[in-house]
Amino acid sequence: MSQTTEDLPIVPLLIGGVETAGSPSDRFPVYSYAQQKDVYLAESANAETAKAAADAAAVAFKTWKKTPARDRRDLLLRYADLLQSHAEELTAIQMAETSAPELLAKKNIQLAVGLIQETAACITSLKGEIPQGESSDVLPLVFTVPIGPVLVIAPWNSPIILGARNIATAVAAGCSVVFKASENCPKLHQMLVKIFEEAGLPKGVVNVIQASRENAPEVTEAVIAHPAIRKVEFVGSAAVGRIVGQVCAKHLKPIFMELGGKGPAIVLDDADLPAAAKRCIAGAYLHHGQLCFSTERIIVLESVAEEFQKHLIKEAESFKITDGVSPRIVEACQEKLIDAKEKGATFLVGKPEKMGVAKLHPTILMGLTKEMTLWNEESFGPSAALFIARDDEHAIELANDSKYGLNAAIHTKDFNRAWVMTQELEFGQVHTNNMTPHDEPTFPIGGVKGSGWGRNNALAGLREFSETRLMTWSLEGSKFI
Repeated sequence: MSQTTEDLPIVPLLIGGVETAGSPSDRFPVYSYAQQKDVYLAESANAETAKAAADAAAVAFKTWKKTPARDRRDLLLRYADLLQSHAEELTAIQMAETSAPELLAKKNIQLAVGLIQETAACITSLKGEIPQGESSDVLPLVFTVPIGPVLVIAPWNSPIILGARNIATAVAAGCSVVFKASENCPKLHQMLVKIFEEAGLPKGVVNVIQASRENAPEVTEAVIAHPAIRKVEFVGSAAVGRIVGQVCAKHLKPIFMELGGKGPAIVLDDADLPAAAKRCIAGAYLHHGQLCFSTERIIVLESVAEEFQKHLIKEAESFKITDGVSPRIVEACQEKLIDAKEKGATFLVGKPEKMGVAKLHPTILMGLTKEMTLWNEESFGPSAALFIARDDEHAIELANDSKYGLNAAIHTKDFNRAWVMTQELEFGQVHTNNMTPHDEPTFPIGGVKGSGWGRNNALAGLREFSETRLMTWSLEGSKFI
């Protein structure tokens, strides 16, 4: 990275394999709350540089789409190996940019490596078929092709998993990419692409742009509107996803999205209560609650509620909270907590106050009502609300009373009971006796309702970046002519 006059490194744009500058007046600082200082500046894309990135992706696609599946598979496997060899550096950058705890940063790398390896193994599973036809002299052939250049927008809160997975899946399918890096971790996201190129990825197949918050709407629409861009993948908040989805609709571009959640953890009367409490609190407080899979609601059956609360409070009071990524995000959570308190919610644990500039007291609330913002919005902080259910049916009703549908959890020793409940729960993933934040490389991951649509990971992700083509072969042609 080049240097500024203040001796801070500059994170450039990466277009066509070349480090590119934007306008000096549009550069923005990247602040590390872990280090309590600006750690570098980042070039901000504008409409012009965004179009240049899409142009580069269009050029690269012409040759990349013809790359044999075997070569794409081998590239991904080399990429996974190199991510592992760069683990120490990736961990340090993620901790600096996002205030992630070391364990979570390392887990990001491990999961990304596994996801990329599994995707590599699935590349040759993108197969065609010969369907039955009505005409005896017509041979139909159905096959898959890469959809084309794509825009991939990744968040900062699981930046290695979601950044590396999403660009690798698109590349594995034969697509080229404009990768819009998060303004909160631009160096980390660009490093993911540099390592990919170190593994042998041709220049220009993945192009990296980041934008200041002021420039982001213009930059995003410039890429989506580009005639070469064929699809968009967005992982992030529901509020921003709604805006990006509207822009895609305006330009008739398909999009698949993984958005926010309001994850419930249901604790039944036969559960291991101490273990359930530990997993509920970890699911709620991990990474300062800044995960879309976070446990936002804890629903316990009333017959064990009193005992469970004791375990829950004990776990909450002993959990070590890390910093949030920025005061803006922390303050948004704090405002929701204050709103709940003013409207009658009580705090079993904690209070709606800061422990630092970007850190909140961990909290557990009771008495949430539909008049409170927290009823139907992510806290995106170290907070969860406790609800008491009369029975299994009431627990399901409470869990489904949300516009979101990403992850849920059930704590029980009875498989049949969990199976029956899962059929009724309106969530993309339901984990039994585990945290709501759970993911593995072979799982098809995605949301329902307000948590988005489409599925990622391995073969599911490859299909999102592919489209079906039909060819028919006939010697004589249509008999209607």
